[in-house]
Amino acid sequence: MLYTRLLPNYQPKTCAKMTALSRRQFASVIGVTLLVPFLPVSAGATPMPDVHPTPSMQAKILDVEGQAFQISDFKGIPVLVNFWATWCAPCIAELPALNQAAISLADINLVILLVSIDRGGPDKALPFLQDRGIVETDGKAGMRFGFDRKANLPREMGVSGVPTSFLLSSDQAKSWLFKGPYEWDQPEMLTHIRSLVG
Repeated sequence: MLYTRLLPNYQPKTCAKMTALSRRQFASVIGVTLLVPFLPVSAGATPMPDVHPTPSMQAKILDVEGQAFQISDFKGIPVLVNFWATWCAPCIAELPALNQAAISLADINLVILLVSIDRGGPDKALPFLQDRGIVETDGKAGMRFGFDRKANLPREMGVSGVPTSFLLSSDQAKSWLFKGPYEWDQPEMLTHIRSLVG
């Protein structure tokens, strides 16, 4: 599974101080990257997550207009919270599937909340999404965007890498954790989401 780990103390200043990879480390990374497409992957190989109590989610994030909100503002409807970044290749790869899932699951009033942890906030992430045809939908349910420059919310929720997604029940008492990219638009996954939050 491709998954971009976050530093335990993820902050913009920390990233600037990181040193370059050695030649051996670089060669190892490139070698593994080149082998990934040739690894056998069977349909349904990724197990579905177990239900857990919902982690703490008090940190506020910003919407496209710069207004602060909390995930608890969506209480009463199911929410799929996806933490992502423009610099994360697996995150970018799953964006079209998330966009299609928002359309396919409109009948169950699911909110898909894409929370960018880019330091550039909406100025960086919003054009990136729009260039890929991903836009917020009208109404309360559907596709929504959130921006968390300091990654306070994912840190509070125990996220250690991106992409990471949480599917929350409408009362927000139960959650399902998805680490890494998923094929959100596949019929099996759509059926599974419906059964979990239905």
